[in-house]
Amino acid sequence: RNIVIFGDNGSGISSVINVIAREQLAKTSCDAHGCTSTVQRYSVDISGQRFVLFDTPSLNQGMTGKVITAKAEKQLENLLRKLMNSKSDGINLLVYCMRRTTAPRTLVEAYTKFYSRICSEKKVPIVVAVTGFEEETHAESWWDINKGKFEGIHFAGHACVTAIQMYPGIPEDYTRRVVESSNILRDLILNHYSDVAVDDRRF
Repeated sequence: RNIVIFGDNGSGISSVINVIAREQLAKTSCDAHGCTSTVQRYSVDISGQRFVLFDTPSLNQGMTGKVITAKAEKQLENLLRKLMNSKSDGINLLVYCMRRTTAPRTLVEAYTKFYSRICSEKKVPIVVAVTGFEEETHAESWWDINKGKFEGIHFAGHACVTAIQMYPGIPEDYTRRVVESSNILRDLILNHYSDVAVDDRRF
């Protein structure tokens, strides 16, 4: 089952993968330029089911990022089209990652460019993972307050999570939120992936 995870610079794509996997699979970075330069794939077991998580270069890194915006967009587009090709395994779920501080316009642009234009006609399910809730005790309330800003966008599901790496001396509250976020993200995948991978063989 193929799960493509993508999003804007600083949204924590690789960290989200590690939280889902419950181990350090993807390389992460603390700077503003991201750390994934090419598409990576990681095999993860969730409740006895095997999933392949695709880690993609973050979008909107600008000209000074590790991967310039045009190249990151092209890599993502090529991956989506390749997976939906009749000779491939298809796509079971798209996960869009965004920081809680991401401007709604940025989300709309990414949704239109990579979902509406490439995947929507194939009925690929898409969900959103909102990150940056390390200091929040009621992360879910953010979605209730802000969901109205995303007019014209339909997500099958959402998760408001903490996606940081464990480290010696990490505060207990952070540890608890990461564990909770892992459960939330795993449930998000299990509840919304398509049983039949979406590819061009069905159309």
